[in-house]
Amino acid sequence: MKNRTSSKNGSKNIFHQLHLYFGLLFGIIFLIICITGMLLTFEKELTPLIWKKEQQVEVQSARLTLDVISIKAKAIFPDKRLFRIEVPSDPSRSLRIQYGSKKEKYWYAYLNPYTGEVLSKGQQNTRFFQKVLDIHRFLLMDKIGATITGISAIVALLLSISGLYLWWPKNKHILKQRLKIKMSASTKRKVWDFHAVGGFYAAFFLFIFTLTGLTWSFNWYNEQFFKLFGTSKAEKEKVKNIETRIPTEFSPLHVIYKHINTLYPQPGNILITFPENDNLAISVTKESFAGSLLRINQAYFDSKSGLMIKNNPMNSLPMAEQMRKMIKPIHIGSVFGLPSKIIMFLAVTLAASLPITGVWIWLNKRNKKKSSTVKIKKKSLQIPSM
Repeated sequence: MKNRTSSKNGSKNIFHQLHLYFGLLFGIIFLIICITGMLLTFEKELTPLIWKKEQQVEVQSARLTLDVISIKAKAIFPDKRLFRIEVPSDPSRSLRIQYGSKKEKYWYAYLNPYTGEVLSKGQQNTRFFQKVLDIHRFLLMDKIGATITGISAIVALLLSISGLYLWWPKNKHILKQRLKIKMSASTKRKVWDFHAVGGFYAAFFLFIFTLTGLTWSFNWYNEQFFKLFGTSKAEKEKVKNIETRIPTEFSPLHVIYKHINTLYPQPGNILITFPENDNLAISVTKESFAGSLLRINQAYFDSKSGLMIKNNPMNSLPMAEQMRKMIKPIHIGSVFGLPSKIIMFLAVTLAASLPITGVWIWLNKRNKKKSSTVKIKKKSLQIPSM
């Protein structure tokens, strides 16, 4: 029995040391990732509140067709490639236009869908939430930063496992204590409870954040992760146009917009992505909710005639492709809309508190050890009375 107890204490001490020093080394990075993640979770909700002038428009009886919008959009940055038009489901929101490609820098413009007025424009990397994303993913250090955040995610996973091991109670009586914070206790005990109990409740969500977030950090992990669902590599689908004779004054985008809404009538945001060359089809994605679950459906249309070439409803895709589409919504908690976002936000708030409470506990113990050492030294230096 003694050998078992000593081995358990030995392993617990090892886990405690790993938990402590990994937490101290990566705590500040983990805190930064959590805070930026909290902001990014509500990017879509905060953007129209903070930047009303470029985001909000007065609803009118008739909107400009997307073909007219695309002509106006091309005129804003004539030397840039028109990459995407985003049409929000809310009629009082402006249209977002994107330019450029991954190889180049991205540019943006916001247009009034009723008048065609340019509400704002510029480089994408100057946007507030783009900077927040760059901190979240790269710590403003490009590839090196991506590696650091990736290692931090692995460490966060290890901290979750070691934390659960240290939290695990010996019996049912202790289990009850470990599931709630004792508010009547001393400050030291409350902080310890907040760290231990908060860490337990945050652990499940930390597994989700880290396991999904690592897909953006390391290619090897990305391949292995999606291999679990059927395929390892993401192949970008390129659908060619159909050769057809069409009138000169034809408006394909207007036809495409009507068609996608007929295919998927539920309200949702529409993303129209333009191909790199004229021989390829236009990709159209609609993000809408089927009940309470987010669905990301896609279809390809001839860029000249507007005829549908291929329809990719989400439920017909292979599991790996469905997972690729849902990885970001799972990561930020938008799978079930606002309710799941709020739950994720609270979970990240708990996770963000762990480095703070952890350092507080460590400093408190360190100071206690120092004070006890000083007392022992004073006692040993006292001269005995004759």
